Amino acid sequence: MASPLPAEQNSGETPTSPLAAVAGGETSRSIPTPFLTKTFKIVDDHTIDDVISWNEDGSSFVVWNPTLFSRDLLPKFFKHNNFSSFVRQLNTYVCFIFSKFLLGKKKKPSRN
Repeated sequence: MASPLPAEQNSGETPTSPLAAVAGGETSRSIPTPFLTKTFKIVDDHTIDDVISWNEDGSSFVVWNPTLFSRDLLPKFFKHNNFSSFVRQLNTYVCFIFSKFLLGKKKKPSRN
C-alpha cells in the first residue's frame, strides 16, 4: 500500500514518509510541489527498487544505481537527466525545511 503524497501544508499529523516530513512546512500551499510529487512517485514505485528505493526503516531513500536513474528515470519525470541537478534541487528542500526548523526553535532560558 502506497503512502500518501506529501503536502506542503502541515496538517498537524505526524508525516508518514521522509518526503512528507520535508514537505510539511507552514505555507499557504495545500498541494505538493511537482518536484516532491514526482520524486515521491519514483521512490515509492517498488518495480524499480533495484534503482531507487526507501531504506530499511523508511526514513530516507537510496539511489542504488545513479547511472540508470539518470538515463532512464529522470527524463521520464523531469526536463533533464542530470543527477547533480536532481540532488541540488532535493537539497534546497532539505535546507529550506532545516532552516525553518532552526528559526522556529525557541532558545532555552539561561541559568545564571
